[in-house]
This record gives sequence, C-alpha cells and structure tokens, in this order.
Amino acid sequence: MAAYDLPNFDPRVIERFAESAYRRANAIFTGCVAGGVVLGAIFGATPLTPLGAGWPIPQAFGFAAMLVGALVGGVIGYVVGDTRSALCRLQGQTALAQVEGAKHARAMADAMREIHEIHEQLHGLVTAVPAAAPEPQPVPEPSPFNLPSLPALRVASGGQQLKPPPVTPPS
Repeated sequence: MAAYDLPNFDPRVIERFAESAYRRANAIFTGCVAGGVVLGAIFGATPLTPLGAGWPIPQAFGFAAMLVGALVGGVIGYVVGDTRSALCRLQGQTALAQVEGAKHARAMADAMREIHEIHEQLHGLVTAVPAAAPEPQPVPEPSPFNLPSLPALRVASGGQQLKPPPVTPPS
C-alpha cells in the first residue's frame, strides 16, 4: 500500500476503540460476578435436591447453603472478572496513550518549527546589522572577602602541540 493510499490520522477512531474496550471490561466483570453468583447458588442448593440425600448437610440448612454458595461464587466471579477485565482496560489505556503520544509529538514538531523560524529571523537580523565597535568589558568588582586574585593557569608545552589524554587506559 502506497503512502498516498493511507487514510489520515484520526484520533477519534482510537478513542472509540478505548471506549469499547472499557465497555467490554465492564461487561466481562459484571458477567463473571453474575455467573459466579448463579453457579455458587446452584451448587449451594444441592442439599435441597434429591442429590442432597448423600450430602452431610441436612436439608434444613439448604437455603443457608445456597446463600453461602452464592456468596462464595460471587467472590470467585469477582476475582476472575477483575483479572480478565483488567486486560481490556489495559488495551484501552494503551490506545489512549498512543493518542496522547501523537498529540505531544505534533505539539513538539510545531514548537520546533516555531523555534527554527525564530532562529532564522534572529540570524537574518544579526547579518543585517553592521558590525559595531566592541563595547569595553566591564571591570569586575573586587571581592568583598578580600581574597587575592590567582594568576592564569599556564601549561608548559615547549612550543609543541599537546595531544589530549587517551580515552581508555592502555592495556
């Protein structure tokens, strides 16, 4: 596919994908919790059925066992749903981060373009202004601590060209 065949960047497409990822995450979470409650209630209600005759739980506690099963199933559904929905939320956040990165890159490119234009304008002003006489350097104020001034550092090279020290020590 050639570059001219590609559609223009539209952040709304990615934002819609992120919204659908969040909707999907909420649906997964709700479905897992509801499914856990229903399955837990079904397993908890086993003492109320003919299969409950072989269970050590008496039939009188069947309703309480059903409620406890629904509660345990809801907790298990919550854990499973939270983990699975976190993946969908991560996909949505990744998509939104890509949109924000594109916005920041565009702002950075615009700022760099403005800086370049300002630089060109300043460069044009500097070359257009005739060279003026250099201004005298201001005399530094004496130190309030009355310290003696140090002489400039001199290196004795004997008229030879000095080589910089090696970057890595010799082996």
